[in-house]
Amino acid sequence: MSSRDTLLQTSVDQGVLVLTITQSRIQGEETAQQLREEMQLALEKTGIQRVVVDLQNVRYMSSVAFWPLLSLRRQLARSEGRLIICGLTGDIEILFLTTKMISSGGAVDAPFDVAPNAAAAVEKVKILGERPA
Repeated sequence: MSSRDTLLQTSVDQGVLVLTITQSRIQGEETAQQLREEMQLALEKTGIQRVVVDLQNVRYMSSVAFWPLLSLRRQLARSEGRLIICGLTGDIEILFLTTKMISSGGAVDAPFDVAPNAAAAVEKVKILGERPA
């Protein structure tokens, strides 16, 4: 992968920033750093604080790939923004569950809220974003 290749496809759906990771493998510190920078740039360009990260294309990710997601979550939390992860399938969903990044039984201590797909995630983040802080 050259440094010119982007890792994200960005779009706005009903006032929600949707960041779709386009690569099938997310591994290595360089890739994690690039992903973090692309997420940061998308936030800066749009100013949108309700975000969906769609992982439907991801088939493998190393633990270092959590870093940009956790960084994005922290940044949004500081500005009372919201983040939902969606598109988890197979091994990626198992990775998120076993590392307790998402909850399997509705417990609220997991860092990420999850939805099955981008459309459901947009609806969920809109509702969460309407709640008073």
